[in-house]
Amino acid sequence: MNTEAPLHRAYAHWLKDGLFEIGVGILLTGVGTLRAIIYFAGAKSSAYYGFTAGLIVFMLSCAFGFNWIGKALKARITYPRTGYFTFKPPMYSVRNILALLALLVAGGILGGTLGILATQPDQARSGVFVPIVRGLVVGLATMLAAQRVDIGRLYYEAAFSVVIGLSLGTLGVGVVLGVSYFYLGFGLVLIVLGSLALMQFLRKHKPVDLNRESS
Repeated sequence: MNTEAPLHRAYAHWLKDGLFEIGVGILLTGVGTLRAIIYFAGAKSSAYYGFTAGLIVFMLSCAFGFNWIGKALKARITYPRTGYFTFKPPMYSVRNILALLALLVAGGILGGTLGILATQPDQARSGVFVPIVRGLVVGLATMLAAQRVDIGRLYYEAAFSVVIGLSLGTLGVGVVLGVSYFYLGFGLVLIVLGSLALMQFLRKHKPVDLNRESS
């Protein structure tokens, strides 16, 4: 039995309220803002170390807090309107494990490349390509996700990713600021589009009064 299509519809149903994008947008906006502040603070300054520690605390807080906050918001906003369901635990196969390893290797290569480029004395040339590549990669990943779950607004997010990357590459702001501004810009896009999706979701779906139905 082919379970791919029902699973994709379930993910689309889970993402339709926009809460996931708002959460990811807050994370990216915070990371981009703090990284830019750290850059302008300058190395070996008290502000540099303070905001670096703040960045770590912020990311850890998001990692542990978003799961709890997301479940609480789903329980208060989404589930009374659409019902509650859970996903079947994923089946670990050789293909999935190899895909995860490939993703980790690709992420390590990308992170290492950005680290090397960021330490170069002349970032004018690399500062052009890094934001563009980041925008294209994120845009492609978002577009593939849009095709799998069939959510139209993800195509707009993919387009914004490409536009932001191209704009930052044209401005030539450098590697570190290019990545920071990309996170900041794309995070704001996710927050705005996620908020619009949430408002539309609240207008379209009304809470179900279980007490009235059971009486």
